[in-house]
Amino acid sequence: MDDVETDVKTLIAGKTVAYHHPIGGGYYVSASTGIYCIDIRKFYVPYGQSDTKPTRRGLALRLHEWPQMKKIVDSINAAHHSLGTALPCYMNDDHQNQLGMLQCYESNPFAQDIFV
Repeated sequence: MDDVETDVKTLIAGKTVAYHHPIGGGYYVSASTGIYCIDIRKFYVPYGQSDTKPTRRGLALRLHEWPQMKKIVDSINAAHHSLGTALPCYMNDDHQNQLGMLQCYESNPFAQDIFV
């Protein structure tokens, strides 16, 4: 949330932004110069290719809608403490080694099913 907030301020100031960050399960949050919105979108890798492509499943928030989204997230975290204190999967025991990370769908959603 803090990184996105910084990018929103940078976009409003008219400076260059190129932010694209995974948030788990094939979802990414992005912000780019010239596109005045915060995009939260599901991505996929087409068969036989290696580059991710966006799906139609997602949400584009205008920059003036971002503060309201932050308030909603804060109120959800306050009402449901377990959500507000949840740790990313890479901070759990599942990622004690490289194989654990590679087998984790949240960290590596586009991996082929090579671990049968």
